[in-house]
Amino acid sequence: MESTSAPATSRIDDLFELALVDGLPVEVDGKTIRYRSVRLRETGVAHEREAERQAERIVTISGVPRLLVSDAEFSFAMTVQHIEAFRCDGVTIPAAAIDRTIVGKLSTHDLGLIEKRVFLITLAAEVRYGNISPAEFDAYVSGTAPATTASPQPEGQAPDVGADSHAAESGPALLTDFAGNNASRKTPRDRG
Repeated sequence: MESTSAPATSRIDDLFELALVDGLPVEVDGKTIRYRSVRLRETGVAHEREAERQAERIVTISGVPRLLVSDAEFSFAMTVQHIEAFRCDGVTIPAAAIDRTIVGKLSTHDLGLIEKRVFLITLAAEVRYGNISPAEFDAYVSGTAPATTASPQPEGQAPDVGADSHAAESGPALLTDFAGNNASRKTPRDRG
């Protein structure tokens, strides 16, 4: 009798609940307590705006102050926004008390676990909205990326642009490629 395995989605009891390996260390009455459970949530526009504000920095470039947003800081701030609570023995640290400083106490391994789960939560939302199929989600969860479709291949006057991109192509030949075959057949008199 041949056994069939259950879909990968059945391996995660609760997508929003995650056990940490090292835990979040917190000092309470001179003792270190490690919160080993984290509850995650989906985020919305307000969370993204807050993460963007946290990632903004004013930098002076050539004497002119500029507002810049760091991609790495924004990504970290979005991860913090996905955390609903840390839990340990019935005690909870709620989202309102969680900031980048608290999350910064996590080990890189635990932060990586949270980031991976946030990615799955985002993918689950994509399934709900119909942007990806449940089979594609299962493939991501099981660690095998779904097959991707090949990107369009170059055609026309310079078919090996990808392999031989340093070769020059004349302007009229390039325009012919982008205008299509009909453009190459018409003369200026035919165009009016």
